[in-house]
Amino acid sequence: TPGDGSADWDWIEASGAGEVYATTVVRQRPEKGGSYNVALIDLAGGCRMMGRVECMAPEDVRIGMHVTARITEIDGEKAVVFDPA
Repeated sequence: TPGDGSADWDWIEASGAGEVYATTVVRQRPEKGGSYNVALIDLAGGCRMMGRVECMAPEDVRIGMHVTARITEIDGEKAVVFDPA
């Protein structure tokens, strides 16, 4: 666990609900997939994680916006992304 280095973890079910804590736009050329958002999301369970907010223009993502997690694939790998709630 954090602070003592032990590996005594418990699995909990997450709701997927969250709120954008911080956000930025990574600019790329269209031929490289275009620009995308990277955000820090405060999850309802009390932790914070990094992810993308999708289903909207990356520059329209705002701090305080409510989002919902979903699992998708990015570059062939499973990833957690967020959609506006």
